[in-house]
Amino acid sequence: MGTSKRGGSARQYAVFMQIRETTMDDLGQVNAVFEASDRARWTKETIRPRDDRVVLVAVTAGEVVGAAKTHFHPDPDGSAPAGHYLGGVVVAPEFRRRGVGSALTRARMEWIWSQASSAYYFANEHNTASVRMHEALGFRPVARFAEFHGVTADEGRSELILFVATLQGFPQQIVNRNGSSGEDLPR
Repeated sequence: MGTSKRGGSARQYAVFMQIRETTMDDLGQVNAVFEASDRARWTKETIRPRDDRVVLVAVTAGEVVGAAKTHFHPDPDGSAPAGHYLGGVVVAPEFRRRGVGSALTRARMEWIWSQASSAYYFANEHNTASVRMHEALGFRPVARFAEFHGVTADEGRSELILFVATLQGFPQQIVNRNGSSGEDLPR
């Protein structure tokens, strides 16, 4: 989205974007988004194609404005189940709160559901923006942890909340009966 000033008032307009799998050519732009967001850079290994996960970018006007990935954990960790988990999503600061994170998350959920019937996600209990977005996409909390696969929240001072979304519980206004959400989703 951008802002148009007309007659002294600001008006928002939609961002047209493509969601697609990353390529090695995207790494420089992905890392520019991460640097602008004060996040650790990704490596070639991070975006290397693998059968057990997907790494996506959101592109608008030829520019990468967000990136996100999934992880597959083949073994349970305590009471956290084995399965496909949403990994981090990072959106360029000037494109936040404009649907980029939601579009990347819906695309990752659809990819997971081509592999399994449940998608998992965990977040720091204080990350209310992320928790609200995922709840709006059908995730519900199922457990709390101090640590999950070596990840802690606030150096162990906060808890991680584990969420699950199932294909059957996915809001129908987001995915229609033929499985399409109207996005350019990888299969």
